[in-house]
Amino acid sequence: MKNEKTTNDSSKKMKKQEIIYSAIVEKELLHNWLVQREQLKTLKELNNTIKDLTEILKVFETHQFLEIHKHKWKIVLYNLSLWMLFAIGTVLWLLLLSWSTYHFFKDSTALKDVIDSQLKIRQFSVQDIKEKVKSELKKDPEINSTILGPNSNISDSK
Repeated sequence: MKNEKTTNDSSKKMKKQEIIYSAIVEKELLHNWLVQREQLKTLKELNNTIKDLTEILKVFETHQFLEIHKHKWKIVLYNLSLWMLFAIGTVLWLLLLSWSTYHFFKDSTALKDVIDSQLKIRQFSVQDIKEKVKSELKKDPEINSTILGPNSNISDSK
């Protein structure tokens, strides 16, 4: 009886192990099948994407942009025109900036006060400079004719 019981138990264990083993194998097979199915879906999507990209490349190859660059003189003219537009835009912008700055500051009392205070700090007087220039020109008539011309006379009028 013991023998029958042990053989019965061992056969049950064997059947149980076989069932477990077959379940593991089936699980692995199912997993592999699912992975393969997902890979096929991805492969189909990639094929569709490659087809779309190929069509887009064909359209892009017929675009005139590539034809423009077949001729070197067209590239040069295109780049030259871009640089000219940049230069003209820069000059116009600086002209507008200088004009607006001049008209903003020309009647500014605050700016005039700042300049006058700086001139006073540095002991700089425009009237003194004018007087020094006039006295130098009166002393040396050769400088007077060289700077102002031969028929000019220095007058003390302001």
